[in-house]
Amino acid sequence: MDFMVAVVSAAVPALLASYYYYPRWKDSRIRAQLPLDIETWRYPGRSHEAEERIWNVLSPILARHGLASWPHGVASSTNTPDNEYPRPNGYNELFDQSWSKKLVNLKTWLYWNPLNRAIRTKEGQDVVCRVIVVKGEGINALKSVRRISTGLNSLASCNHTLPMLREFTFEDIVFGIFPMSGSSFGMIFGPDSHDWCKASVGDTLDLFIQAFEALAFIHEKRVAHRDAFIHNYLVQWDPESLKHQLVRLTRPRLYLIDFETALCFPEDSLYDDCTCTGLPFGDINDYALPTPPGVAEGKSYNAFYLDFWQLCYHLAFLQTGIPELDELLLGLVNMGTAAAALDALSERLGQIPPIQLHTQPMYREVVNGHTFYPRQP
Repeated sequence: MDFMVAVVSAAVPALLASYYYYPRWKDSRIRAQLPLDIETWRYPGRSHEAEERIWNVLSPILARHGLASWPHGVASSTNTPDNEYPRPNGYNELFDQSWSKKLVNLKTWLYWNPLNRAIRTKEGQDVVCRVIVVKGEGINALKSVRRISTGLNSLASCNHTLPMLREFTFEDIVFGIFPMSGSSFGMIFGPDSHDWCKASVGDTLDLFIQAFEALAFIHEKRVAHRDAFIHNYLVQWDPESLKHQLVRLTRPRLYLIDFETALCFPEDSLYDDCTCTGLPFGDINDYALPTPPGVAEGKSYNAFYLDFWQLCYHLAFLQTGIPELDELLLGLVNMGTAAAALDALSERLGQIPPIQLHTQPMYREVVNGHTFYPRQP
């Protein structure tokens, strides 16, 4: 009897130990197959197979959290599971149901790099999973997203960032889950968008109003985005007033995304004290985006002004056909802050009848020595 008690007493801790250490051993094996930094995750190889391998390795971890990747499609795209339409979520909508091509497009999700992945939850909701932190890299981004995309701040009507629905950690990697939204603002703005996008001047300026409101909000919360070009804004649906030949009273909402290069300053910081040096990412030989004077030279600059300058950079190319308004668009950058630009642009647009803005946008070829960036392929 004593012998059996001794055997059982020794076996129970051993079983508990195996239960505890086996998953940890298995997780370590999975972690060893994943990128060691964000840059490698962004560019894991020259083929889409390399990108797919990462998320295939992660499949059991996602399943642990009630998540499953959308299947890979063609090139940098994923398709809805079982070829179903995604469930409505209020952030990604189809305004014009008469265009069958758009109905098909709802079943495909394009990605710029494999840091992001279309995911379906166990409840059947379609969301985006984003890699935020790897081995401590990305902590500023995580702090920024937590501050403005969770809690009470995420409920503010003037907040245009997508809410972070939840986050989860695997080993030294932090993932964020966000609602799936619409197309990039960069896809419907610019000299190469005329052939397929029928957004009017009014549609376009409404989106810029929202973009300035987005920046004014995060700056008030002492978060600087530092990559606030138009490709980092998503649009709830494609505004196409010119296609329907009427002034739309319903407008899509715009969302600011991708806080990878963000800086999160103490909330009690003075606006003018929120400075930094250097490029948002990379070095001057690799950084292809335009910058305001001083940034590329390593001088100290206000991080909020960089956001503001990046948004004004694109808006300055727009020509509305209304001389006084075009002059204002060119001079907005001199106002210095997103809040000041928001007030000035809102006041001016309030004086113009909407039908006068129901025209096709035109674009300048060069502004202050810069050519339009990015151009669509």
